[in-house]
Amino acid sequence: MQAIREVVQCYPFQHGSVLLQTVGKSSWPINSLMRRTFPGKAHYRINNGQNSSPLKIGIVLYIGCPRNQEIILPSNLLQTFVRLSLIIAVFSAGGCSRTINPEIRYVPAGDLLDIVKEFQRLAREDTYRFPIPKDVTGVNIMKATLVRLDDYEKNNPGKFTDIIQFNKALALERLREYEQAAALYRKVGETEGRLGKEASKNAEILDTFLLILDRPLASDDPFEYIKGLDEKVIVWNQLISKHQGTAYEFLARVEEERVDRAKVAFVEANRYRLKEGNQLVILGYTQLSTKHRQSKNIYRFLIDFGEFYELLAKEYASQYDPEGLNFDPKSFELFVKSALRLYNEVAQVDGILEKIEAQGKIEALRGLHEKITRLSR
Repeated sequence: MQAIREVVQCYPFQHGSVLLQTVGKSSWPINSLMRRTFPGKAHYRINNGQNSSPLKIGIVLYIGCPRNQEIILPSNLLQTFVRLSLIIAVFSAGGCSRTINPEIRYVPAGDLLDIVKEFQRLAREDTYRFPIPKDVTGVNIMKATLVRLDDYEKNNPGKFTDIIQFNKALALERLREYEQAAALYRKVGETEGRLGKEASKNAEILDTFLLILDRPLASDDPFEYIKGLDEKVIVWNQLISKHQGTAYEFLARVEEERVDRAKVAFVEANRYRLKEGNQLVILGYTQLSTKHRQSKNIYRFLIDFGEFYELLAKEYASQYDPEGLNFDPKSFELFVKSALRLYNEVAQVDGILEKIEAQGKIEALRGLHEKITRLSR
């Protein structure tokens, strides 16, 4: 009887109208159940219809049952009451309802205002310094908004076309889909709505972005290729100054950063064809990590820089046998220490995904360093 009292106290329910009934006996209210002395053993079951699950409904009883629910106690079936109490405690999260209402924030948005207000709140974030925000479900807000706007447009054809197209264009430009965004902006600009003027202005800016991105680069001369990348960087810098304080400043910085990273990657891939190629790569990584210190990708750049130093250490150990006389431990140590310094800089930052990666690289490089050091003695 003590087990029943504990369960009832833990899970609030409306017990005033829940009836307890034994086979061949009269029904008792649940309050009487708590005061009445019962046999030491009995099998308890809730009868809620022919197709119902006794266990599932039995669990529901102590959490909040519908009114006039009856419990059938077949006295010819014996079972310890403690076992039933344990079953109720384990499965008590079930509840009386067979369908659970989802939290309101996870319900699909059916109103255009619900879709747009959350998107507009997050769409102005600085995507150069911070990753694209996530919605409450953990999905990229730009991608999620495009899907929601498509669904709304299908369910409500012809309604708020300019607003839908404008917000689609806004999401697309944040995803760097400038051509699609500009096309939608132009459609909105052709309308007589309040968004027309702003949409036309945005379309012109994105057309400028596309012109820079479509500039051809030399493919036969590596120096001309790098020169073409440098020219793009200059133009992006001009756009950054022109649109300072707006979302297009952030987008221009993202594009400038991508060009700078591409330049370092190109030099690294062609370092054997260039005079002092390794030094040029080190210089490129140094400039990249200094110039874009505020970027969301800075820790990625530092890890890539450390990986290059680690690559130089491995190449040195392969070129010069650590057990031979030509191996210089100081040269090898210099590369290892440079890589560890960069990895440690990332590993000391909390709350970033690159932290775990950097910690793993530190352990791996220390193992390599210990092995090569022993061989060189």
